[in-house]
Amino acid sequence: MTEIDTAHIASDAEMEENVRPLVNEILERFNREGVSPSQAGLVILGLIYRLMEVMHDAPEARRFFVLALINLINNYLAEEMESPGTCVAAGKEEGT
Repeated sequence: MTEIDTAHIASDAEMEENVRPLVNEILERFNREGVSPSQAGLVILGLIYRLMEVMHDAPEARRFFVLALINLINNYLAEEMESPGTCVAAGKEEGT
């Protein structure tokens, strides 16, 4: 496997500063429109799928994104294993 050059990618702090307002805006819109957590998840999966299509011609960026996504999921699962029962893994929606 080849190593991915991440020198051109913004630091986590820079990325967070740039992305946080957009994420907050999207979450506010979801709240205004009454989007359920499972519906929001489907939107996110749709965005991920579309992003993967857009990055078709940028394999290094696509690999870096996939690795970051896998790392996020692994960290979430590791936290869940440390304190089971804290996530909504049973498929229940909030407010239902």
